[in-house]
Amino acid sequence: MRLLGSQPTRAFSLADITRELGISRATGHAILTTLSAHHWVVRDVDTAAYSWGPGIAALAKPAGDRVFRGVLQQLAESSAAQAFLARREDKAIVVTDTAGESSSGMRIDRGLRMPLVAPFGRDYLAWSPAPAQRAWLQGMGRPSTALSRRITSVLSEIRHRGYTVERLSREYRQVHAALRALRGDGEPDAITAHLARAFADLTVIDVLDAELTENSAHSIATISAPIFDDDGVVAMSVSVAPFTDLTASDVTRLSEQVCAAARRIEAQIASPTS
Repeated sequence: MRLLGSQPTRAFSLADITRELGISRATGHAILTTLSAHHWVVRDVDTAAYSWGPGIAALAKPAGDRVFRGVLQQLAESSAAQAFLARREDKAIVVTDTAGESSSGMRIDRGLRMPLVAPFGRDYLAWSPAPAQRAWLQGMGRPSTALSRRITSVLSEIRHRGYTVERLSREYRQVHAALRALRGDGEPDAITAHLARAFADLTVIDVLDAELTENSAHSIATISAPIFDDDGVVAMSVSVAPFTDLTASDVTRLSEQVCAAARRIEAQIASPTS
């Protein structure tokens, strides 16, 4: 599963898998037959190749709810805001657990699905190779030159500082309400693609450090940090959702708490019995 998960879009032949793992063909076939029966891997009937299966996402949800609950609760208490955990599932980002409440009354609900189409999912794509970033950006159509430059700058800064800062704007509130109303299957269909494009065109994506002036109030929706798996791939993210005005110092304090929570979850992933 680690082999398949390292390249979730690639289909591996049985020969590829047995060679990479150093096991016999008979052993590999027996294991893959069992994994296929549980939908943890998918076997292409035409090529007989195997790839990452949908059953893994369903398997991971309850574990995420239980194992990381303590980290979420501590983050919610220390930040005095709602905290939530999200996981990448194919072409969507799905909220798998939440803790705490927002004083503003707005909240992120468990089960909320956000399409993995620009500008959503920046904390997942910032560490991806350039071709994946281009495909992500093109998912919402043909962006303007100004929008492409802004997102390029944002992704670079996210990689440097390690977290995203989502603005709380009128457009964000409207898109958030629309996403809650939509019942999606994770595919970037026409509605979500247009929604992403409209949102990107009408608001300024993310908040860069140079824009965090100390003597001003900044309306912040969420601050999110990536969670890397053992292979260095962003598999999840952890966030706080203050949904209020913050000073630059407040943003720095919350970002440090979110990043610390992300590192704690990574440590639990690396040592699941600890």
